[in-house]
Amino acid sequence: MTTHTDPGLTQAGSPSAKGRAFEISIAADKALVAEVRHSVRASLTSWDADEIADDMAVVASELASNALKHAGGEATVRLRLTEGQALLEVDDGSARPPVPRRVGADIEEGRGLLLVQALAADWGWRQRASGGKTVWASLSVPAGCPA
Repeated sequence: MTTHTDPGLTQAGSPSAKGRAFEISIAADKALVAEVRHSVRASLTSWDADEIADDMAVVASELASNALKHAGGEATVRLRLTEGQALLEVDDGSARPPVPRRVGADIEEGRGLLLVQALAADWGWRQRASGGKTVWASLSVPAGCPA
């Protein structure tokens, strides 16, 4: 797992909108999903966004797990915190769109995107020009959280 942190991120197209960001590249090892979850929670806590840290950690865990399960290769997880929003993006090598499923009570998996829908203010996906896709989710940051 490789982690890159940029505490002085300036968003493209908005030179005055400073924020915080980090990026993690993970190999096709589901055990690394716990590291993603921990890194997201720890980063948001250190950035004084504790109120959304647990929810975003769940979102990160679900999206990273889906990327490793369905794409079968590496994934890259990015987290950006700007004023008013935390954005998590997960890149993987699969072009297949994410599809939320309704599953029965006796099935142990398949609820990840339903959790993402329930926790996120918004979520979606897009094809990447280089192949694969990016699945993203955003959470609103409560007023008073510094970016």
